[in-house]
Amino acid sequence: MSKPLRWSALEARLPLQELPAFHRAFLRQHRPELNPDTLPLRRVQQYVSQTLHALAKEGKARRVDEDFELDAEQIPLPYRDL
Repeated sequence: MSKPLRWSALEARLPLQELPAFHRAFLRQHRPELNPDTLPLRRVQQYVSQTLHALAKEGKARRVDEDFELDAEQIPLPYRDL
C-alpha cells in the first residue's frame, strides 16, 4: 500500500488554473451522479468538501487537523503521481 497523500499538498502542486479540472476529476470518480463538468465552480468546491468528509466517515480518508489524507486509489489517476 502506498503512502497516504495529503489533500492540501496535492492542491499546492497544481497550477491554480488546473485546480477546477482536478476537483471535477475527483468528483467524477466519487460522485459521478452530480455531473461535475456542468456544475459552477462554487458548487464543485462545496461538493469536494462534502465528499472528503464523507470519505473520512467511510474510512477511505483521514482527517489531519484541517486537512485530509487519502490513499492513492481515492485520487483520480492523472493526479496520483504529482
